[in-house]
Amino acid sequence: MNTSGYTISKKQRTDIKPILVTIAIIMILSAIFIPIFLLTPFQEQFYKPEGTWVFEAPKSAYITFSTALAAAAVFIIAGVWLHSADKLGKLGKIIIGCGFLFSLATVILSFDYYHYIDKNGVHFNTLFSLQEKHYHWSDIKQARQTVKNEMGVMSDDKLIFTFKDGTNYEYLMNDNIRKARSETNFELEEHGVELIRETLN
Repeated sequence: MNTSGYTISKKQRTDIKPILVTIAIIMILSAIFIPIFLLTPFQEQFYKPEGTWVFEAPKSAYITFSTALAAAAVFIIAGVWLHSADKLGKLGKIIIGCGFLFSLATVILSFDYYHYIDKNGVHFNTLFSLQEKHYHWSDIKQARQTVKNEMGVMSDDKLIFTFKDGTNYEYLMNDNIRKARSETNFELEEHGVELIRETLN
């Protein structure tokens, strides 16, 4: 008499921890490069109006994007490590989850962080603002260009506008701003605003 046995095998769940750690490491390593290849094309496609003299993401937008992306990766690694060590309690889950979501939200908000200058005036959208602000040239109360003096070498620093409502906004004096210098100076003169040069010590 032949007897046949059978074995009931339970399908093992795929361990996603190594996958999460790998993704997190890739996020950290690419945090410096991803903003360069994503921010500018995205913003120019969806936010850039026609006829702008300057349109760009501020330097702080790239730094914020990189920092937030790396932070999100750190929260992933921390969550995996604490879970593996059986130290991820309810409070730990809340902290890790909130930290990851905040970092991810900051990455997303970085795409909405830009400024531009055109014939109508100065326009910008800051990191945690969901509405673009517009200031006409007639709204500008004061315009200053700061100059750095580093060991006797003078170099342009920032272009700072003060508006009649007390708001200040500054542009880093990079090549994009320099290209629009003549148009900007013309509009300031037309509206009776003197561009003041200030040397920083």
